[in-house]
Amino acid sequence: MSYDLAVGADVGIVNKAAEEVYGQLYPRYFTGSQPYDAGGTTVTVTWDVKTAPVFDLTPPAYSEEELRARFTEGVAAGRFTDDQVAEHAAALQDSLDGSTFQVILRRVHVTVDTGGGNLIEGDVTVTVDVQATTSPSGLLTLNPLKAVASDTSQVQKVILDNVVLPAVLDQARQVLSGITLPKPDIPLLDLSVPVPVIQPQRAVAAMNLVEHGIPQPPFPDTWPESPFFALLGTDTVRRIAQAATAYLEGKTFPAGDSKNIGIGTAYYKATIAIHDVQCEIVDTDVPAVRVHAAVTGSGSAGIDWIIGGSTDAFYDLRLEPDPTVTLTLSMSGTTLKATTDSVSSFDLKIYPHSDIVSEIAAWVANALSSTLGGLVGDALRGIEFELGSLPAIPVDVDPVHLDVTPVNLALGRFGDALSLQGDVSITKR
Repeated sequence: MSYDLAVGADVGIVNKAAEEVYGQLYPRYFTGSQPYDAGGTTVTVTWDVKTAPVFDLTPPAYSEEELRARFTEGVAAGRFTDDQVAEHAAALQDSLDGSTFQVILRRVHVTVDTGGGNLIEGDVTVTVDVQATTSPSGLLTLNPLKAVASDTSQVQKVILDNVVLPAVLDQARQVLSGITLPKPDIPLLDLSVPVPVIQPQRAVAAMNLVEHGIPQPPFPDTWPESPFFALLGTDTVRRIAQAATAYLEGKTFPAGDSKNIGIGTAYYKATIAIHDVQCEIVDTDVPAVRVHAAVTGSGSAGIDWIIGGSTDAFYDLRLEPDPTVTLTLSMSGTTLKATTDSVSSFDLKIYPHSDIVSEIAAWVANALSSTLGGLVGDALRGIEFELGSLPAIPVDVDPVHLDVTPVNLALGRFGDALSLQGDVSITKR
């Protein structure tokens, strides 16, 4: 896998959110009017986006000529050699690949008032190229690059280029800047900044564990078909499990007791500890987490005789075979949880350094097995932790405040990854 964690959505969800935003912002946004000097004649240009923007998550293609023009025209003219232009154009292409998409305004009604009641009107389609990038704070942000109008026969191109398209681009920046994609909230896990991956009709944020660096292409060509999904790689699930079960390492369990046996007072005391805690991911339909650990310790037992003195024996303890805990994964709302499903059978073995007095040997063995074995078993059966939550995606373009929240998530597999697939709900905040 070229990533450790990926979160994505299909174009349907994106457009569903766009409709909601458009419905609440219109006409505060998506409309405008301003004067324009058309060759000495002042006209008033009004523009009105009549339908909700439609996101097309098919990455746009840029010709080599378009890319080179960025470094040969306008303020860049004459600043670069031919070799530098070629190098910069290639670097720009690399930065745009897999990170750009288009927003289409299918019906932009343009009115040009030339005065005296003379109006020129027409509908045009405006396409805005947008690039998804990672901000310094680690959030994915959406940056409009350019706007192009089609169907320009009814409205002069000079008016579109100088009034309508710059205004549309400016408002697109204002609206899109209110959408940020936060990283999933996974406790005890450090993630890299997200990398945008724009695939045909899919938008994905790919992340790595910090020590693996920032995800690098090539990325997969296929993703889950569900409207919303999250994919966790094996290393991610294992790392979360290791972090969540770290509290077991070194955990101790003391036990002890005494009783009068007529000829003296018998006693035992012992302490065992869990160590060498290891986690593995079991390859099943829904991957399970398996925790292995060793449990060892030591103690003493003996009799304080009525007639004086004592007889003491020392011993080592070990649970055999090493306990294994299998945890199942389940969803609780937007939170992935791991809960103990079963604990393997084990026995407490006593390895005395010398013989334990026969009068108390059976008592000590039974007491240690039931007490210490029971305490460890309870601790292992009580393992439960969260692997993380998928946060709502906030949309904040005053006065609109929406949360796009994952819902109805189902666990499964997608290739080598643990998958959470479902839908989203869009609610006002």
